[in-house]
Amino acid sequence: MSHLFSMRVSTLVVICGISYLLSAGQTIHVCFASGRCDGGSRWCHVWYEAMLVVHLVLVCVVASSAMENQGAILVWLHPVLLRAEPLLWANAAAAALGAACAVRRRRPQMVGELVLLACCTPPVIAALGRGSLVLLIVDVSCFAARVMAMLALDIRNSKTSVSRLSLIDALKVLPEGVMWMNERHEVLFMNDAMRRSLMRLGLATDLADARGLWERLGEQALEVVGNQLIVEVDNEMTCLFVRDRVVLRKTPCERVMALDVTEEVAINSRLESVNRLLEAANEELRASMLRMRKVAEAEALMRMRARVHDTIGSRLSILHRFLEDGRDDPEVLERIVGLLNGIVDDLAEAGLPTANAGLESVRSAFSLVGVEVCVTGELPADEMVARAFVEIALEAVTNAAKHAQARHVDVRLASGPDGAASLVVTNDGGAPEGIVEGTGIPGMRRVAASVGAALAVCAGPPFTIEVVLPPRAGVAPRAAMAGAFSQEPQSERGRT
Repeated sequence: MSHLFSMRVSTLVVICGISYLLSAGQTIHVCFASGRCDGGSRWCHVWYEAMLVVHLVLVCVVASSAMENQGAILVWLHPVLLRAEPLLWANAAAAALGAACAVRRRRPQMVGELVLLACCTPPVIAALGRGSLVLLIVDVSCFAARVMAMLALDIRNSKTSVSRLSLIDALKVLPEGVMWMNERHEVLFMNDAMRRSLMRLGLATDLADARGLWERLGEQALEVVGNQLIVEVDNEMTCLFVRDRVVLRKTPCERVMALDVTEEVAINSRLESVNRLLEAANEELRASMLRMRKVAEAEALMRMRARVHDTIGSRLSILHRFLEDGRDDPEVLERIVGLLNGIVDDLAEAGLPTANAGLESVRSAFSLVGVEVCVTGELPADEMVARAFVEIALEAVTNAAKHAQARHVDVRLASGPDGAASLVVTNDGGAPEGIVEGTGIPGMRRVAASVGAALAVCAGPPFTIEVVLPPRAGVAPRAAMAGAFSQEPQSERGRT
């Protein structure tokens, strides 16, 4: 190492100053590494970086000693002086530790600096001779680049990497409150959110002993479910406090968390209000359905009354007319008895004959009692309208035979374009002084309206009932009539 004395003093000063700065920079890098590194090779890497600090310090000492005296390179440690050459064996230890670290961390790029460290041992320096001057310059240059690169990486990683300090900082700024206590109820950690929650509840936050804290929270709780408390912190905030047991760094601890559930509580409150409204709506719906059921029963009763009127009334009118005439015709009487015996079957029958068959049965039934029903024209093509016309004709003929003592009834049918149709029923019976509407005429008017037609009554003479269906009758009224016929079957069986 005596060749170092041949170097210029200015060169040694520069090398000494740079080595001093590199030692300081490497020390900073060691601090970063100790706080960031993870895994099983963590401390191996940290100790290797620390040995590099020792290496740079030895470079600084060697350059300083060679600059200040011309005898031997010594390290002055008060109150003794040590030769620096034996201390350089620390570089061999650093190289060995670095090799182990490179193998464990799989970093072949460390080979260059490991070779440089191995060259800074006393045997290699002695073998290099005057080449050791170049070795010193190369060593300082390489480690200057390495230290600057590592510090740049440390600065960049400190902004993004996760360390113990960054984890603690993250816990402190969490919006959820967190607190850990050991088994002696000593507070190990409490973040800002938990501290604010306890302050709003009027509880102490500088707790050295948190014994009884959970019980005090329970006294202010709105709801308690096991290890969970819902507490209204203030008018603007509601928290869910949860207690459980965890292991923190191999130490059993009790953890208390405070979660802001203000929105959830508000949503639950709104849901309860909506549920109450739905229950009220259900009650109203049930009441409406009950009313509809009553209306449907009333309508069914009215339909049954109309059917009974049409089925029984016409037969009774025929029987009454037969008895008034005083006729003694066994064959006619037998047919009339057949009509009367078929009343129950007709009321129970669900099917309907065609409209033409119904009209023919009306003509045939009344012919038994001497009432001639003369039909001219054709029924409308629309079956629903045709059935309505037949029902009106039946009621009109029944009334003519029963009240007017008619012997002849004319039923005139006409059809026009676009679905227009008309029905005119006249009789030769006595004309009434006035028209008194009982159940027959209002019933005929309802049947006519169901298919979109209008019914007019003229006292005459002759007594006339006229039904007019205008052109292009809507589909809806006919559909309604279809429903009416499906619910009010007017069987004509037994009238022939």
